[in-house]
Amino acid sequence: MFANIGASHPSPTPPRIQRPPAFRSRVLCAVAAALLLPLAACGTSEAGDGGSTLKVGYIAPLSGTAALYAGGFTGGVESAVKVHDRSGGWKIKLTKGDDASDPATSTQVCQRFVNQDHVDLIVAGQPAANAQACRAVAAVRKVPYISFSTGATEFCFPNMWNYGPSPKQAALPLIDHLLAHGSKKFYLMGTDSASPKATFAIVRAQIQAKGGTVVGTGYETLGTSDFSPDISKIISSGADTVFSAVVAGDNITYHKQFAANAGTARLIQGDMQMVTKTARALGSAAAGVVYAGPYDQSAQNAANTTYLAALKTAAPNVNPGDAILSYQGMTLVTKAIDTLAKGEKPSSAKLGAALSAATADTPSGKVTAAANRYVTMPMRIWKVGSNGSASTVLNTVPSADPAVGCKQ
Repeated sequence: MFANIGASHPSPTPPRIQRPPAFRSRVLCAVAAALLLPLAACGTSEAGDGGSTLKVGYIAPLSGTAALYAGGFTGGVESAVKVHDRSGGWKIKLTKGDDASDPATSTQVCQRFVNQDHVDLIVAGQPAANAQACRAVAAVRKVPYISFSTGATEFCFPNMWNYGPSPKQAALPLIDHLLAHGSKKFYLMGTDSASPKATFAIVRAQIQAKGGTVVGTGYETLGTSDFSPDISKIISSGADTVFSAVVAGDNITYHKQFAANAGTARLIQGDMQMVTKTARALGSAAAGVVYAGPYDQSAQNAANTTYLAALKTAAPNVNPGDAILSYQGMTLVTKAIDTLAKGEKPSSAKLGAALSAATADTPSGKVTAAANRYVTMPMRIWKVGSNGSASTVLNTVPSADPAVGCKQ
């Protein structure tokens, strides 16, 4: 390798030492590892389990304006993984990421998931803009992205599965219930963002198709602290019902101010963003609010018993109603994964086919993959009790169809 710079005569060549083949193979593999060469034949795969582990990236707003929902989403995902780990199916290696309630941060986290962590799929509880930022990154490498959130619009992308309720699944049963029980004139009040606007378009069409009227619509930017001008407009509009979609912590501010105004006492309230945590935080200020959700904690079925026990262990401070969407969604993911043969990592196409054919018995009831990568699921209409608890089921739709028409 180097030029001879000093010796007048070459040194005698030492006898060649013959190494056994196994020794040579180990040396080659060690050299390859040192040089970071991906020599799969050396048997040094990261999982070291013959292809029985899938890497799953989990992303949610663990901080920022949408962090109100993060504890529930995380508790549900971790509980479902714990239950699955006892099944003897594929092993799941879960990696968490915080999108900080920001689309740009969501992009950065998902770039790490895809390009550094090399995840096999991404599961998420994200707002619409953050979800689309992450999904776009995942699409470059054809990594499946599975959303557990209530849909902001009818997203239809080849690498995106919507395991949370679609806007139609969440909004239409609630609107139909309100119309059937006397609501005729609606005022729509929401945050000035994609999800409320898309939901209101669906809601407006349904109200008008069934003989109702939308008498006004109002939006406020995220972070609004004073809703009194909006509440005055609602009172003077002639509405008998307010249908709201005010997101994150703003929903607490809005409902407190709404309840404090005596002029609102006669109004019926339907809320697209009400969750158990919000209702309990509001207490009597949420009394009488009607909302939609799939889960009944009092359900007497084996899946619910398993869920409550797992959540108590994984996230004892999380209310079951706040974790259910991510739990039932992650349960559906694990059912899909376990249909795949072990022995080698599945391709994106095989993962996608499994995700599109999955079905699971969940605490809410049966959830089944449907057309356009959405799912059918039960939906229940709830009325918040006087102390902020969701005390009464007013109606149940056994299998709400998302009825999504893809617009890519």
